[in-house]
Amino acid sequence: MNTRYNCLITLALLATVMVPQLASAEAVYWDGNGHYYEYLEPLVSWEEAHTIAEGRSVGGNPGYLVTLTSQEENDFVYNVVLGGDAPAPYGDPWIGGYQDSDHSDPALNWHWVTEEEFDFVNWAPGEPNDFHHLYAEMYLQFSPGQGGMWNDHHSINPKPMIVEYSNDVVAIEDASWGEVKSLYR
Repeated sequence: MNTRYNCLITLALLATVMVPQLASAEAVYWDGNGHYYEYLEPLVSWEEAHTIAEGRSVGGNPGYLVTLTSQEENDFVYNVVLGGDAPAPYGDPWIGGYQDSDHSDPALNWHWVTEEEFDFVNWAPGEPNDFHHLYAEMYLQFSPGQGGMWNDHHSINPKPMIVEYSNDVVAIEDASWGEVKSLYR
């Protein structure tokens, strides 16, 4: 074999090793709300996780970063999808909550990516706290070692994500008036 061929083979092998893969577990169904959930392991920023989640679907159901709107849903996602207190192999994943960048109080002005009401919270003790003084902590993740509780975090550290799939959550900006009214019947 010639040197050029060996070089091409080596480059091809390096490319497959260096390209991040979307490792995931099988999507899990929860009969509590009829949604599917999936843990994905590309290590990305919150913004990248948001984009990746919105580009996925399961069984015709569009994906989005998980929105945890009740204790039961939070417990299901943490215990069944994430595996409970077993440490996540690549860190504690992003979830679909974010805070507007122009808000200075760490506890106020939180939103879900789906624009659902942000009336259930599960903050870990001392959170949210905007702890990092250089970067705004305006994105949600499960809090390390806190049993399914949440932490506000900056988007600099890449993390895995949890994606939720459902047809019954309609983004308000994309919805017709009839679809929006149907959410409140």
